[in-house]
Amino acid sequence: MMKRNNPIISYYPGFTLIEFIVVISLFSFLFAFSFPSLANLRKTLVGKTIVQKISSQMRIAKIEALNNRKTTKIVFDIAHNKYIYTNSSGKSTHHPIPDEVILYRTNFPLNTLRFYSTGTPSSGGTITLRIGSNLKYVIITPVTGRVRISDKPPSN
Repeated sequence: MMKRNNPIISYYPGFTLIEFIVVISLFSFLFAFSFPSLANLRKTLVGKTIVQKISSQMRIAKIEALNNRKTTKIVFDIAHNKYIYTNSSGKSTHHPIPDEVILYRTNFPLNTLRFYSTGTPSSGGTITLRIGSNLKYVIITPVTGRVRISDKPPSN
């Protein structure tokens, strides 16, 4: 018996050009539709990180005021989208906020929050941050200085 070599039905390991083009097209199609949601995911994650960073800075300011028995303060600069932390020794540190998050408003007098040597805040209040079309609230309780994060504005 003789073996025939048919050039049309020969076996080559690997993929054909058509299979390769189809797979690349499918991946391109999926990426094109998932890209906007990936960009939104990044904005959301950066926003959550900044909100947690600000609330942590407020807690640190309270603890430092208690430990050193000196006043600490945080000034929220809405015009330049940053906050400035002044520790108990008077050293100021500027903390810029990324462009994905906007320091929208505060209701502290002169946008300044102080913690006295007893750990008591100068006043209770709210910091409102805009992340895309959503608002996040960092709320501080007047007497105790408790800091919490909320998706809803505080009820007065």
